Amino acid sequence: MGLFSSRSTSASLSIVAKGCRIIGNLESEQSIQIDGYVQGNIATEAEVIVTPTGRVQGDIKAGLVLINGLVEGTCQGGEVNIQAKGKFKGTMQTQHLTIDKGGLLIGENLEVVEVENVTKISPSRDLDKEANVDSSKSA
Repeated sequence: MGLFSSRSTSASLSIVAKGCRIIGNLESEQSIQIDGYVQGNIATEAEVIVTPTGRVQGDIKAGLVLINGLVEGTCQGGEVNIQAKGKFKGTMQTQHLTIDKGGLLIGENLEVVEVENVTKISPSRDLDKEANVDSSKSA
């Protein structure tokens, strides 16, 4: 049994290890775990996990963001969870925000507005169709 045996073998996880410093942007199709320091933007459709030793200065965009360290910047996620040791400073935009007891949000949380597509139907076209149907019935 390996260290990550509880994780699915099909999923992969990129880890920025404790003591590691990255200056630049990170992009991945898989989950990213930050145990070290990142100065730059992080983007993934999966999850970003910032552990208690993790620090991020930059923008995070992910499907799920778990913050248990320090994040300074902006955060866009379908779901964001600031855990007990987590601190977020900046602007957040999410549909689902959870702040555990001890977690801290310094800044603002902007509402995600879902835009509905509306198709405009011309009234004259509907009346023309009804007129054609009525005239064909009487013939």
